[in-house]
Amino acid sequence: MSVTVHTPASVRFQVLSIFACYGVAGFYWGTYVATLPALQVIAGLDNAAFGWLLTMMTVGGIISMQLMGRVLHRVQAVAIPLSLLGFAVGMVILGWARGPIGLGFALFCAGAASGVLDISLNMRVARIEHDFGLRLFNRVHALFPFSMLVTSAAVGVFREWGATPALLFPAAATFLVIAAGGEWLAGRHQRPGPDQSKGEGRVRFGGVLMALGALAALGAIMDGGAGTWSALFVEGPLGGSPILSGLAAASVTLGLTTGRLIAHQLEHSVRDMVIIRSTSLLVIPFFVALSFAQVPLVAIGLLFVAGVCLGPIEPAVYRSVSKRFPETQRGRALALATGLAYVGFLGSPPLMGALIQGFGWPMMWLSLCVFAVAASFLAARIPAANKP
Repeated sequence: MSVTVHTPASVRFQVLSIFACYGVAGFYWGTYVATLPALQVIAGLDNAAFGWLLTMMTVGGIISMQLMGRVLHRVQAVAIPLSLLGFAVGMVILGWARGPIGLGFALFCAGAASGVLDISLNMRVARIEHDFGLRLFNRVHALFPFSMLVTSAAVGVFREWGATPALLFPAAATFLVIAAGGEWLAGRHQRPGPDQSKGEGRVRFGGVLMALGALAALGAIMDGGAGTWSALFVEGPLGGSPILSGLAAASVTLGLTTGRLIAHQLEHSVRDMVIIRSTSLLVIPFFVALSFAQVPLVAIGLLFVAGVCLGPIEPAVYRSVSKRFPETQRGRALALATGLAYVGFLGSPPLMGALIQGFGWPMMWLSLCVFAVAASFLAARIPAANKP
């Protein structure tokens, strides 16, 4: 049987396509965080129970990415397009879901597609960086929260005008379908190397890889605490409007974008772990300040600065993992690191929801300081990476 070998697309088209994929992924997450108050009403659950329901997305992501990590290096040409299409379907289901059971199933489906998409995108960025000598990790991860920012702010306005999740999620899904078509053209030339059927894809889960995954999990817990609960924080105890709650979610994502663009300028002269160690300490006073916040606009400003500090953590971890493993092993290594990050996202909603329900919002913000100290401590003990 003959195999059609496609001519690689231009460097510019490949880079533009991967940026577009990160951008449309942000459309989902921006819609998601800004509609959380509406989804909680649909679910009919209190903060603690709603936090547990949100873990269904992370459960789906963890399962799917561990399965995909084993074969990702063999299916790179179709991994992103198919996961984008699956994600679009999950969004439509989420928009139409009703009640806690329906929402739980929809979140699981969206999370499964999101998990595959996450490791596929990171694998693709590592491939482009290797093939063309570019530095993309911080820039594409900066575009993602910027896209979330624009989307979440817009969704806040649309919700103020009466738009419901049933309208908002399917509308965002159309952009994922368009991006899937573009990436199929840009990446269909990818083929596994000739040595990838000989067992070289096995990854030894050594201490450094596990430490990097744990660091990703700590960053995810802090990111999830600030991002997932920001809209509910401003619209709930602070009494802000839906527009202000949308701006709260947007401020975190704008901070993430800013932090990653700053890290992009620094990464050629400052080690990834040094950046993480420093920013993890810098975020602590802003979490403390949020525990005392009473005014929505003040909280929004503090959330922005916290996002700046948290932004560099995830890209630095994935870039470091990519440097340490060859392409045959990179998919599984990224799946492990990303899976542990998802464990952080899995644990963050119920943990933060329980803290809010039992001890109030200030305790939730103060608890994030503990995770920041742990991240800084861990980053100081991870050695520098050398490219494989």
